[in-house]
Amino acid sequence: MSNKISIYIKYTKPRVWWLLVFTGFAGAILAVKDYSVENVIYIIIATVSVMLGSMGAESLTNYIDYNMDSVMERTKGRPLPRGEISKKGALLFGYILSISSIVILIIFLKFISALFMLLGIFDNVVIYSYWLKKISPFSIIFGGFSGAFPVLIGWYSITNSFSWLPWILFILVMIWIPVHVWSLAFRYKDDYKKANVPMLPVVYSDKTTAIAISFSSILLIVFSIIPYFIGIFNYI
Repeated sequence: MSNKISIYIKYTKPRVWWLLVFTGFAGAILAVKDYSVENVIYIIIATVSVMLGSMGAESLTNYIDYNMDSVMERTKGRPLPRGEISKKGALLFGYILSISSIVILIIFLKFISALFMLLGIFDNVVIYSYWLKKISPFSIIFGGFSGAFPVLIGWYSITNSFSWLPWILFILVMIWIPVHVWSLAFRYKDDYKKANVPMLPVVYSDKTTAIAISFSSILLIVFSIIPYFIGIFNYI
């Protein structure tokens, strides 16, 4: 039983979703003005919801990527390609986690945070994994939205008040994701080519890829220092 649980946890790609959980937690912490028992409970609920939603989204994208993962050397050892879990079980697991995360936010926190969760899951699973990943070298630019939504989920789970801070953090994460994915794809571009996935390093030259990564990195630096110059850190 414990071995089966560990397999399903591994299937959700913890090395991916732990960062999303951290950004969701950070968003909630930044929104809190006092650490009352009620607010601490809200932070915990928001963080758990982000964890469930992220695990669910990753499970569903793994299901969609089954054929690709079965071909690539880097991914063929994942639980689904190895046959450690069934495709039906994998799909059901993803649905349960994703729906649970949205329902929890609606019942215990705020509708807007549940809406952001729904948009994040939809972007990751449908827009990025199911559609754009197979046809566009720039797919991750649009897929980056899903990875940035946890910041907003965390913030708006606690408060309805507007601040530029969570939105700038949203943009930061959204810019960082293509940098990370393109760098990874550059290292494993032969793998992606074998699986017929048109990632940026597969479609374009190494020079073009390097320029895209460098430009995105510069944008990342720019948006990292904007909060200081517009006085947002005075809020914290």
